[in-house]
Amino acid sequence: MVNKNIIFNLIFKKRILVFLAFISATFTGSFTLHAQQIQASLTPDSIKIGERAVLRVEVFAPEGSLVVPVALSDTIFNELEILSASPLDTLKGEGGEYSVWQEFVITSWKEGFYPIAPITIRIINRQDTLEVFSEPLLLEVYSVEIAEDATPYDIKPIFKIPVSFMDVFRWAGPLLLLLALIAGFAWWFVKKRKRRPVAESIWEKPDIPAHIAAISSLESLKNKKLWQNGKVKLYHVELTYIIRMFIEKRFGLLALEMTSGEIIQAIHSHFKEEDLTDSLAYIFELADLVKFAKFSPDPQQNGESMNLAIDFVKRNIPPPPAEEKKSKPQGQE
Repeated sequence: MVNKNIIFNLIFKKRILVFLAFISATFTGSFTLHAQQIQASLTPDSIKIGERAVLRVEVFAPEGSLVVPVALSDTIFNELEILSASPLDTLKGEGGEYSVWQEFVITSWKEGFYPIAPITIRIINRQDTLEVFSEPLLLEVYSVEIAEDATPYDIKPIFKIPVSFMDVFRWAGPLLLLLALIAGFAWWFVKKRKRRPVAESIWEKPDIPAHIAAISSLESLKNKKLWQNGKVKLYHVELTYIIRMFIEKRFGLLALEMTSGEIIQAIHSHFKEEDLTDSLAYIFELADLVKFAKFSPDPQQNGESMNLAIDFVKRNIPPPPAEEKKSKPQGQE
């Protein structure tokens, strides 16, 4: 019985509001009502809080006339919000008339009855301007009914949107593409490097004596003209490398693993002539100054290091092996 009374009151209230909206539209201006030229509908006319309803306004105009679009703001009333509006659409009829319609998606976040006043549309035909008004509408917004004996539940946690393949690809795609490009370039570089024949170093050929390899390497270094082109450090690095390799091959010292001072001290006992030690010391000390102290020697010092290195190698050429004396057996001529 109580529910019937509530429903009756709501219906009665709704009809009163529609009647008031219609009366308000009738007496708020001097115009002629042309209900047949404009139609407004609300679908649905009753929603829950936050749900959406579609307000459709359609105008019928004669051929050659201009319809001024509906100018609605973001909110029809303080409690009715327009979420979106469709573009104007036109449909031409058989008799030359055409219709223009537009739809608005509206909602409300508060319970109640909300009348929608007549919407004014202007139709300009030649020199005449005609204002037409839609019928008033009423939107009912009701809240969610909660039973008194209902069991309360905790607030649900934030819903996590599942990650799709396209989401992963959108983020990881560029990174995978970059890695693929790097891998492709590395593969191309290694393959190209493998194809290139590696020249065998003269020091790795066992049939070439150490002094021949050293003289050949020093002549090659001289022809590079490194210090003449500003590559002084590289010139002394290669020069001392040749001398170290010669000492290793000629005297059996691990010269590549030793410092300059250690080499001078270790090789001193192999020389009978003191000036050889001085020449070697000059070559290494000048090279160390260039490599570690950024010393810039003059052209004469660069050339002198080369000349001393060649002289050092030539004066340490091992003597040729003694020929075996062929002894003849006794009794034979």
